[in-house]
Amino acid sequence: MSADETSSMKTTLDGLVREQAERRGLRDQRAKEIKAGAQEFMTKQVQTAQRYVEHRRELGQRKTKSGWSTDRTHAEPGNGSAFEDAPAFDAPAFTPEPSARTPRDAPRRAPRSRQAPVDDEDDAFLNNRWRD
Repeated sequence: MSADETSSMKTTLDGLVREQAERRGLRDQRAKEIKAGAQEFMTKQVQTAQRYVEHRRELGQRKTKSGWSTDRTHAEPGNGSAFEDAPAFDAPAFTPEPSARTPRDAPRRAPRSRQAPVDDEDDAFLNNRWRD
């Protein structure tokens, strides 16, 4: 090998090492940018989630204040039933009257005849052109 070939190989190798170092630097820089973007995105997501939770809590408080909540008891005055103070109603006990006919005396009805199932298969395709 000559000195010329050796020096050209060294310069080629130096160029490859320099290119590899530049690519590594660009890759590290890109990784930092991606990481910063992900951090910013996650921060926005957390802020959005916090606003949502606050909104849901506010809705829950509104429901409780206005009486929508179903888990509240009737402990507050004014929430009593309208039927609590109503007078008691005493109705006579129901006693059925004996019917004039007994079930044996009733005329029997003729059994209904069932219609045969209709074959709709032909009718379903009458509007198609391919049958013509």
